[in-house]
Amino acid sequence: WILLQPRDYLNSYLLYAMVLVGFVSILAVAPNFEMPAFTGWTSEKPGGGMGSVFPILYVTVACGACSGFHALVSSGTTAKQVASEKHVLPIGYGAMLIEGVVALMALISVAILSKSEYMNILSAMTPVNAFAAGLSGFAEKIGIPLSLGMTFISLSISAFMLTTLDTATRLTRFAWQELFLPRSRRKNSTSGGLYPVLSNTFSATLITVLVAGYLASTGTAWQIWPVFGASNQLLAALTLLVITLILLRKKSNFWISLIPMLFMATITSWALLALFRRNIGENNVLVIATGFLLIMALVLVVQAVFSLRGLKKD
Repeated sequence: WILLQPRDYLNSYLLYAMVLVGFVSILAVAPNFEMPAFTGWTSEKPGGGMGSVFPILYVTVACGACSGFHALVSSGTTAKQVASEKHVLPIGYGAMLIEGVVALMALISVAILSKSEYMNILSAMTPVNAFAAGLSGFAEKIGIPLSLGMTFISLSISAFMLTTLDTATRLTRFAWQELFLPRSRRKNSTSGGLYPVLSNTFSATLITVLVAGYLASTGTAWQIWPVFGASNQLLAALTLLVITLILLRKKSNFWISLIPMLFMATITSWALLALFRRNIGENNVLVIATGFLLIMALVLVVQAVFSLRGLKKD
């Protein structure tokens, strides 16, 4: 935390500055869109070939209105940093609104291109560089040199990605440790065997990093990202399920979380099944990952049914 806290604090200034520069420059330029708004239910993939937009779109755009990853972060870290419960709404919901603004800026930065131009740029550079190039082009119109804007925006995005990466690593380590935490340790007694080794802070971190590195080396980001998005949205459905059960127990309006929970669970299961079939024979690691997530989705449905029955009996 000695390095983590000040780094996140300083990175926030970079992100706010990037959002401000992008927002002002887009308003000043008022660009015209060349990208067609809708081209059908299939789309050309950057790696080649065609892919279905529905339901994969719901798991590739992994953050936004609903994100399981954000639920983990807010419950594990943000909730411990707020001084009052009244601060939760402007912090949590406000952060999502700002992220939505960044998402719109990303769309605008590539919507000024034609579809062929966009695919050519994406094949020549990473999506991060494509976004930075588009936004720095807007910033140039308000007096910021193109090279300076490109460097600054790339730095801001890289800093944001690094904070996300270490947060994901820590959360995975937490989940791994809780999964293999011996029952006897929970009762404040000593135990032997393999469990203490697996739940150790250093071994859990090493395993997390090695597994992530192996996943990164066995497939491209285009293959891994939809699986990550599906797991993220599955976690969002689980979060909504917990909220629904809390509202039911309090006899409050539970429909506001039950309906999106059912939608997220259905769409995520559908997307996972499509990813499972797509990766058979191509990437065994992702087949195992999607198969595991499909089982978790089934467990989620069964858990929801039993939980709702239990509350009804109460």
